[in-house]
Amino acid sequence: MDNDGVLSSRFNWRWTPSLTAKTQFQIGSPQDMTSIEHEYVGSDFTSSLKMLNPSCLDGGPTGIYIFRHLQSVTKRLALGVESVWQRTVLSQPPESATSYYARYKTEDWIATAQLHAAQGALNATYWRRLTDKVQAGVDMTLQVAPSPTMMGGLQKEGVTSVGVKYDFRASTFRAQVDSTGKLGVLFEKRVLQPVMMSFCADVDHATVSDDFHCAQYGFAADPKIAKRQGWSRNHHRGWK
Repeated sequence: MDNDGVLSSRFNWRWTPSLTAKTQFQIGSPQDMTSIEHEYVGSDFTSSLKMLNPSCLDGGPTGIYIFRHLQSVTKRLALGVESVWQRTVLSQPPESATSYYARYKTEDWIATAQLHAAQGALNATYWRRLTDKVQAGVDMTLQVAPSPTMMGGLQKEGVTSVGVKYDFRASTFRAQVDSTGKLGVLFEKRVLQPVMMSFCADVDHATVSDDFHCAQYGFAADPKIAKRQGWSRNHHRGWK
């Protein structure tokens, strides 16, 4: 629970060694959020289906549905596709979009690129393990869209983020800063084997605003499942 009274919970369950279910709920915010994801890891591919606020109570499907598939082409190169289908209410037509993904992985670093053709956006990431305890990464997003002004032309927008992670014996420290002046810090401490307590803070220097979260507990039946959630709380882009 954070300082605004928003309660968040997360629960993961491994059905088989290859199939994992991930659920996340957020209550108390202006709009409550429910996230349900199923991920299947094969010998040379990974497929997942994620649903955000899914519902059929209004007479038809509403919410956001995201399907991802990543296929290994060689030992280090993998290509994938992501499809998004969403509809907020039945009175409005659904929207869909498709993006393409590439990942190159070595023992010490990973580079990814994702192209959103319809939105004219390109996202690229680079992650590297510096030592056994230190990891660092860079995330860059570039979007090109028609300018809304009368002069026309193209409008370019880009954001670059740099993050680091340091692993202690029973805790983890993460920090990230981007080109817009936003700074995020996350500290996680393992109290018991299945219990994790986290403290995090976000500061936006451009708008002079901040947000603090504390005493957020997470439970995982298997540490391997918790590790698959990713190394960034909400800033990592692309697939693991």
